[in-house]
Amino acid sequence: PAVIMTIHDANDRVLLAHASHFPRKRYSLLAGYLEPGESLESAVVRETLEEVQLRVTRVEYRGSQAWPFPRSLMLAFDAWVEGTPEPIVDGEEITEARFYSREELARAVADGDLLLPGEGSAARGMLEEWNGAPF
Repeated sequence: PAVIMTIHDANDRVLLAHASHFPRKRYSLLAGYLEPGESLESAVVRETLEEVQLRVTRVEYRGSQAWPFPRSLMLAFDAWVEGTPEPIVDGEEITEARFYSREELARAVADGDLLLPGEGSAARGMLEEWNGAPF
């Protein structure tokens, strides 16, 4: 199983990250695989800390989706960090990460500066739910 999370800060901005294997300008939510014996919530906390050095203070389950890569299950969560911290990336697995307000994200998408996950993906659905409308 894998977890995927919409990470919110105190200003209700959402964190998006560019993974090194993504095409140029493609950003998505953080995600990662569970480790043996790990709870889902612990995986959300661990993956967030490992990938962007942010400490999650609250986690809420949202739902699940069959995930064909590699024949697994994707479990979706909302997660919150205190305040408005700046993510720190390792430059290898995650090359960029930042929080976006609804207005900033809509503008970046409209200007072609940022490409969102594909329609029908868990990540896209989670972002559009947070946004309150499709992009």
